[in-house]
Amino acid sequence: MNPSVELQARLLSVRSHYRVTPWIQPREDESPLLRSWQRCRDAGMREHESVTFELVSRAMLSELDDQHAELVQAARPETERLARALRGTGCVVLLFNTRGVVIDRLCHEAATPAALLAVSRKGINVAERCVGTTAPAISLSEGVPYLVGRDAHFFANVRPFFCVASPIDSPRGERLGALDITAYDTVPAFDLYSLVIDAAAAIENSLFGASPDRLLVRFHPRAELVGTALEGLLEVSGDGLVCGANRVAARLLCLPRTALMGRPFAELFDRRLQSLFARPAGQRADLVEMLTHVGLQVQARFDSAPLGALPAAARVPLPNPAGRSADAIDLSCPLPDRQPARLHELERLAIDRALAAADGNVSAAARQLGISRNTIYRRRDGKST
Repeated sequence: MNPSVELQARLLSVRSHYRVTPWIQPREDESPLLRSWQRCRDAGMREHESVTFELVSRAMLSELDDQHAELVQAARPETERLARALRGTGCVVLLFNTRGVVIDRLCHEAATPAALLAVSRKGINVAERCVGTTAPAISLSEGVPYLVGRDAHFFANVRPFFCVASPIDSPRGERLGALDITAYDTVPAFDLYSLVIDAAAAIENSLFGASPDRLLVRFHPRAELVGTALEGLLEVSGDGLVCGANRVAARLLCLPRTALMGRPFAELFDRRLQSLFARPAGQRADLVEMLTHVGLQVQARFDSAPLGALPAAARVPLPNPAGRSADAIDLSCPLPDRQPARLHELERLAIDRALAAADGNVSAAARQLGISRNTIYRRRDGKST
């Protein structure tokens, strides 16, 4: 049988299986699944072969912690919410890096099948080259949310699993990883797809922030949605160029994120950034009506204070050439006589003050600042990455 004809026939079987659950809607585009199957075949994989999930070394786990602690920390508010909501369902919440390796798992172990616990351990690799077609593998390679259950898996011995995944991208649109919910030997009766997509969008939004040289623009046609997970977000540099955009912003402005990067703000809206920066900080928090380049009227709010990027306990005085008031809190570590002029100096100062307040305990200081222990070590060693 021609492979393409055989795969099309298999696709019919997948569709019939999904019809038993009302919330799973027919896909408009099933080509990502077909491409994944074909890549597996082209790589010499055969459906009857057995997939094994090997043990993960402590050295590898430590390396994953070093490399991905910041992403795990940023995602934790959403992954913990999902885990609480799914506590009695037997599902696991998984965070993957771009290589398809599990970097975080949250679940209620007492309610989770042993088979699912075994294959969802931190450090397990579910990339296509390792275990064939999976939802995380498709999301990472295709950049779209995807559902893979039962017969949609390439290998026969992983078909009891049911997974839904969505990619997680940086404000610049670079792939950071994927969020996934996986069940075992069941098709959940509730809408996992929407849960994953909404949580992934919230994680992406949490990566945006204002700074002394960067303006954060929040906007939406409906004023009541500005400041919610449904808002459009743009990061705009001091010279007026877009340097970050979320998925909602791309949809509202009718441009892909790659096309938004580096585009002048003035080409997208009927407002000049110079006038916005000149306004007092309190007024910049007011809603402003703007017209987009496609004729859509939106309500917008502008954040330029960097304080929102740090927990209240880590706030420090900021460079203030315009004479505006700055919010600060004393952490029993005296400030230098001069105000720091560069962002890395602010970071070092916040870390020093948090360490002083925690009596030198790096773990406690990291929790207070909402960053990883490795970030503290890097910043104190003078490294900026």
